[in-house]
Amino acid sequence: MRHLRELPRRMLAAIRGFGFKQWFLLILNVVLVLASIGCAVGMNMVGGALTSLTAAERFRGGAESRFAHVACYLPVDDGKSEEDILSFRRTLEGRMMEQSLEAAEGGRLYLDAYHGVQPVSISAEGGSASVKAVGVGGDFFYFHPLTLRSGAYIDSEDLMDDLVILDEEIAWRLYGGTNLAGMPVTINGEHFLIGGVVARETDFATERAYPGDGGVYMSFSAMKRLNEDAAVTGYEIVMPDPITSYAKGVVADTFPIGAGDVVENSRRYSLSHLWEVLRSFGERSMRSNGVIYPYWENAARLTEDYAALLLLLSALFAVCPVVFILVLSIRDIRRAYRFAKVKIPEKVDAAVEKRKEERLEKAYQKKAGGEQHGRIEPAQRKEDI
Repeated sequence: MRHLRELPRRMLAAIRGFGFKQWFLLILNVVLVLASIGCAVGMNMVGGALTSLTAAERFRGGAESRFAHVACYLPVDDGKSEEDILSFRRTLEGRMMEQSLEAAEGGRLYLDAYHGVQPVSISAEGGSASVKAVGVGGDFFYFHPLTLRSGAYIDSEDLMDDLVILDEEIAWRLYGGTNLAGMPVTINGEHFLIGGVVARETDFATERAYPGDGGVYMSFSAMKRLNEDAAVTGYEIVMPDPITSYAKGVVADTFPIGAGDVVENSRRYSLSHLWEVLRSFGERSMRSNGVIYPYWENAARLTEDYAALLLLLSALFAVCPVVFILVLSIRDIRRAYRFAKVKIPEKVDAAVEKRKEERLEKAYQKKAGGEQHGRIEPAQRKEDI
């Protein structure tokens, strides 16, 4: 305990004895360690910026089972129909039944959603605009929980498909406000009612990826009615993932992806995936398969790039302090080895010599005691006579 109490005093004394070189190295390494920690914290913050990537966590809740969020993006000239989605669901359910994956009582084993994008003309009493409409199906707004300014989300289970959701920018352009539930709009000459108005996401990535001309959400069936060529170009699912990448593998094997992309959002910011992003940095910006990502995927890819860059910087900043610690450790080990090589034999020899001296001294004392006893014994016999 005494040594532990003296340790701070010794360290302070050692620091006071530092020269310019030692102070420079100390300050440099402290700054680099702080920079490395800051980059790691920034990487975690970037990874949690998008609510559209949290569907698996929200669906899991407090359950022990693992779930994964997998997204598929199709080429614009190879879109799918709602019948293809239904066929995939049947195949997927059969596959999961073979693996003995069952939903909890009263629960669901998976959630999915799909979408397609088409340009439309929208008008109301306050004006008109040309925007991109997103035709949605399934539980789209569970995957993309946009903040409602008024009204409610549209549901694929609704009997009527004449409701649309406006984002707040187009709502202001058409009506000069956001409290518009029940107000009429005309899209490509067909009448619809506004079901609600949603706000844009405010994270840095979505603000850069979101189109500047506003947007409209409608049911996919309504979009198909407006344009017979409308097709599903994106599909998302949250499903069980008992082992790593199981869900992604099942979707890649059974969904008619063609030349499209399959992305596992649940592992988007894992170290292994970010390393792959770094390895393909630059090349991943080149698209040749005809896939046009929606704004939320572009935002996710932007955060991936930032997270990968922060991971690289964190590792680079940590290199110098780690090397510095290794050099000091190796130096101390070498000093300890030299000390042990010289001092330990000396101490062993000293201990052996001391032991020999002790033995000699004991032998001498024993011998001297015996001689004295022999001289006294005859005198005692004479007294006895």
